[in-house]
Parts: sequence; C-alpha cells; structure tokens
Amino acid sequence: MLTYVFKRLLALIPTVAVPMVLLFVLLRLTPGDPAAVILGENATSTEIAELRVELGLDAPLWQQFLDWLGRMVRFDFGESVFLHAPVGELVLSAALVTGQLAVFSMLIALLIGPALGAIAGSTRSRALDRTMVVGSAVGVAMPTFWLAILLVMLFGVTLQWLPVAGYTPFTTDPVQYFRYMALPCLALGTLEAATLFRYSRNGVLDAKHQPFVSTARAQGLPERTITRRYVFPAALAPLVTVVGLSLASMLGGAVVTENVFSLPGLGKLLLTAVERRDYPLIEGCIFFIAVVFVLINLAVDVVAASLDPRIRLEED
Repeated sequence: MLTYVFKRLLALIPTVAVPMVLLFVLLRLTPGDPAAVILGENATSTEIAELRVELGLDAPLWQQFLDWLGRMVRFDFGESVFLHAPVGELVLSAALVTGQLAVFSMLIALLIGPALGAIAGSTRSRALDRTMVVGSAVGVAMPTFWLAILLVMLFGVTLQWLPVAGYTPFTTDPVQYFRYMALPCLALGTLEAATLFRYSRNGVLDAKHQPFVSTARAQGLPERTITRRYVFPAALAPLVTVVGLSLASMLGGAVVTENVFSLPGLGKLLLTAVERRDYPLIEGCIFFIAVVFVLINLAVDVVAASLDPRIRLEED
C-alpha cells in the first residue's frame, strides 16, 4: 500500500507539469495583449510598453518559459497583476470557499442519491423505479446554471426565503453564512445526487445477482437481511469511486455556480483572472486544481481497496 501511494505521489509531478506547460504555451499564443487589457482602452502605447517590460512580456518566448519554469520549481507564482496580492494567498482564500461549497454539496448528494438509488434497486414496484430513473435522467441532463436560476427564481424572488447572491464568512455571522450557501449547495448537490443515484441503483442491481447472494438465499436467509448485509456493502465500493470523482468534478461545476451566486470561490477567481488576462493568477488556480484532482483520485483508490478486499493495489 505504501509503495503504491509513493509511486502515485511521484506520478503527480508529470501529471501536473504537462498541463501547466500546455497552459503556459496556450496563454502566450492567445490573441490579445495582456498589458493592454490590464491598463484599459485609454492607455497609451508608452504605458503599454512599460507594463510589458515590467511583466517580462517583451522577452522572447523561450526566455519567458525558462523564467516561468524557474518560478514553478520554487512554487513561486508571484503576484496577481490586477489584484496586486500574492497569488498563493488569493488561491488559498478562494479555495477555502470552494471547498466548503463542494463538501456541503456532496453531503446533500450523499443524503439523496445513494438512498434513492438503493430504494430503486431493491424495490419491487416497477412504477416507482421508472419514476426515479426518469427523474435522475432529467437531473443528469440539466445544466448547473439552469437549475441555479430556477432556485433563485423560486426561493429568492418568488418566496424570498433566501438571498440570491453574496457571501458572509461563518466567523462573521453563522446564520447568514448558511443562508448564502443554501442555494449554491442545493443546486450543485441536487445534480450530483442524480449521478450518484444511477450508480448506486446499478450497483444494487448488479450485487443482487452475485453468487454470494444466491448462496445466502439458498441458506434461507430473509431477503431483507440479504439486502442489508450483502447487497448494500457490495454496491458501496464502486460508489466510493464515483463519489471521489464527483467531488473532483465539482471544481468545474463551481465555476458556474459561484458566478451565478457571486461566491468568492476558486471558480469565480479563475474566471475573473481569465477575463483580465492575469497570467500568474490563472497559473496558480490551474496548478491548485490539478493537484487536488490527483490527490482525490489517489484517495479514492486507497479507500476503495480498503472497502473491497477483491481490489489489490499494484505494489511491484
């Protein structure tokens, strides 16, 4: 196990390095002058040229790459060009908000999706099963921003129960914090619940036809006992993998959700950096997201192997 984890951590280096190099190249090849974007339409050519020199954009591309590579090796992302603050501090502050959004959304998804999937997979009512399947299909197909807008119209505009945009830290006002986080978490969590429903339902249906379940039935065990002791645990291991991947994919969904509800998270920060051509901030956000993806995938593999003795991690 430890050997496998060590190998995966070593694999983190090329896994993160390759997209970062591609990001560097694509940013520099994108049409438009970052200095002109930063200074605005009223900037003179002299001011733009001076800012290009300050940012190092006047140097040849190969020299920019070597300078960038030296900073990446030291994990030095520099300072945000537009916000004038260290990139590391900005990314970590925004990632804290995104992490809270992802965790709360996943809790909502876990409370809804697997439970309904287990019911649909074990029920004898075909009408109930089909109704749930159709509902999950609608949830999987629905865009995040569309559900977010519907929730804003219902709970924010029509009923006026919850605020539609903004953010208050938990330490400042816990009640307002949960009021502001309710709609974003509900929008993101409900759609992820539809995905978890499909996997948990299929896992239960597959486990019901395994040989060990047939053996338990042959021994005369009650169907409820078989479902609780054998079917549900067997369907749990594949679901762990899906939960981990869903948690990682929420970083992508957070870009849309955070902008709809004006949450100061990583998604909104990244979109703002792209609009302003803030190279250091874009690179810092993408680096953090890439590392999180790799670490979540590693944790999923280890947890799945711990839950299912049939899974063996390669250690040679």
